[in-house]
Amino acid sequence: MISTIRTVRAVLAIAICAALLTGCGDTFRPTINFQPQPGGDPSSLGHAVVLSTNPAGDGSDTHINVSGDTNVGVVNTGPNPVFLGKSGIGRVFVINGDKTLTLYLALLPNGSPVTTVTLPASTSGPIGGATSSNGNTYIANNGSNDVSVLPGTQTSITQVVPVGTQPVMVATNSSGNKAYVINNGSNNVTVIGTQDNSVIKTIPVGSQPIWGVMSDDGVDVFVVNQGSGTVSVIDTTLDIVFTTIPVGTSPNFAFYDNVKKRVYVTNTGNNTVSVIKADSINLGVTPQILPVKLKDVAVSGSPVSVGAIADGTRAYVALGGCPAGTNHINLLTNLASCNGNKVSVIDATGLVESKVITVGSGAVSISPAVDGTKIYVPNAHDGNISIIKTSTDTELMRMQAPLQNLSCANPSICPATPQTPFAVLTFP
Repeated sequence: MISTIRTVRAVLAIAICAALLTGCGDTFRPTINFQPQPGGDPSSLGHAVVLSTNPAGDGSDTHINVSGDTNVGVVNTGPNPVFLGKSGIGRVFVINGDKTLTLYLALLPNGSPVTTVTLPASTSGPIGGATSSNGNTYIANNGSNDVSVLPGTQTSITQVVPVGTQPVMVATNSSGNKAYVINNGSNNVTVIGTQDNSVIKTIPVGSQPIWGVMSDDGVDVFVVNQGSGTVSVIDTTLDIVFTTIPVGTSPNFAFYDNVKKRVYVTNTGNNTVSVIKADSINLGVTPQILPVKLKDVAVSGSPVSVGAIADGTRAYVALGGCPAGTNHINLLTNLASCNGNKVSVIDATGLVESKVITVGSGAVSISPAVDGTKIYVPNAHDGNISIIKTSTDTELMRMQAPLQNLSCANPSICPATPQTPFAVLTFP
């Protein structure tokens, strides 16, 4: 019997912007601004960052002002970007196809240095990552079975940690002192202590784990097992799987709602979103209080991504229409078949799809603004981004992604084809 009482651990992450802006030895990429930032605009405190890939050159991040609904900056990334990450110290990090990382301060797309970090030659296939409470960024290298470690205030990789087979994602947050590496090929999770980057333990999970999210208190990790259609729940004090929850067919992604303490899981194989009740978990009582699935909510298409707004009343689901089994490691390969153009609205009380909103074609990612007023959806095939107003659950506007030829001043004499937006995150 497990008798350990779960305790809440909180570690406050401090962002030292001055250290990030020193720029000593940095490699810079140019920043291109399509629109100057309005002076004194308070909406600069909230940005939606949309990552686009570009067949004609470097990819880019478009910054959308949450309050003003304007393009306030475009930052070049490296070629063939594959992943957009959000660090706990206010930085954007992008994993590029040339084994580099692009890093800069999220709310200063026009004013902060854009740093390029080259991953070690021994590593291959970087595909996902996350940042820990002490500012370390951990990059899962799918091809070399290891994790690259980038300390929060440095601009070079300081360590490479061997993990399981084909790591695809890292779960951590500002409350945890461990990083949990999701190993898709070996069906397990590697636990890394973030203070010294030592491997603490390897934990077996379900078949083909593909994603992981940590609860806001750092006590639980929810691992999405795409092959077995389950979620393994890890206690971070004991580092064991203490329960396994069946979800839908071929799940690919999970979002932790820190208001209602729920986990939303998108199931690409049967057009459902599983909702898991994850509050009041206690392993130190008899009977134990465990997380449970509340419902598999039917939605009007194949879901790819999900997010809940700040008050917890609704979740929004990108219905990308992608083939079953699509996930963040094969999304760009499958993108031509992702023709969905809907966003599903889930009523968090009734646990039903309450509305379907039409957006552009190829709606493959979704992110709510931090204040819950807007929802952002990249439309990959249309080359634009839908902005949804949550007070009416209607599409407010569509903003074009950057052009493939960023230097094109006259579209009549040079290519005016937009880049392909495929991922979005909101800051702070």
